[in-house]
Amino acid sequence: MASDSSAGLDLPALHRHILAVLEEATAIAMASWRPGQRTRAEIYWKDGGSPVTAADLAVDRFLAEALPRGIPLAYHSEEQPESWQGPARPAYVIDPIDGTRNFLEGGDAWCLVIGVVAGGCPVAGAIAVPARRQVFSAYRGGGAWLNGHALPALTLPQDPWRATGPRSLIEAVATRLPGQLVPATAVPALAHRLVTPLKNEADFAFARGGGHDWDIAAAHAILRECGGELTRIDGEAIAYRMQGHYLPPLIAGHAGALEKIRPALLTGLV
Repeated sequence: MASDSSAGLDLPALHRHILAVLEEATAIAMASWRPGQRTRAEIYWKDGGSPVTAADLAVDRFLAEALPRGIPLAYHSEEQPESWQGPARPAYVIDPIDGTRNFLEGGDAWCLVIGVVAGGCPVAGAIAVPARRQVFSAYRGGGAWLNGHALPALTLPQDPWRATGPRSLIEAVATRLPGQLVPATAVPALAHRLVTPLKNEADFAFARGGGHDWDIAAAHAILRECGGELTRIDGEAIAYRMQGHYLPPLIAGHAGALEKIRPALLTGLV
């Protein structure tokens, strides 16, 4: 596993900076969001068919300027392939709008994501879910917060366990845990989904293969400060390579509960 290399970073100051910048970025996104209606923002299509809106790009431009101006770190963003240069030094890891389809359709589960990775480890992060007026944040060793209130440590869940994520993946695991695993409400934005255990909306959050560092770094930092963990579904640690690579299937939840469920995950699911 990569070493925690946050030495030299003033993590409390970095956390304050991230939250201040995130508040401004949220206002940019909200200017184009319409609840229950198509976004005001122009919509474009990437190679492969995934959408990106003018709001995604506007938030990204703002973050690319505002974050390093306040505390100079490298910048790694979904919307800037030229930034996928590997983990040479501490970097902001950005998804300007995670859950773009949900955003452009007027849903309320999309989010803005700012993580910080140093030495291959997530050391700070914040996730804003503006339509639900929620901001999760944390930094290594400093605790985690929801809307400025300290989040309690996760407790070991009792079965039946609730899981959010791709239904096909949950059903495949449930066949190995008869009566112990049931679906929870789906959350389309991955970063938001991964922190649902912190709101007691699910015990486990699953992700199919195909995610990226920018989807998960902030959630990983927040989970760890609450006694949670995010790993590959086979139990291996996540390698933050910062090169735009696809990630394998993942699972998040109470660290001890992940070990209890692991035997049902190892064979045939990765």
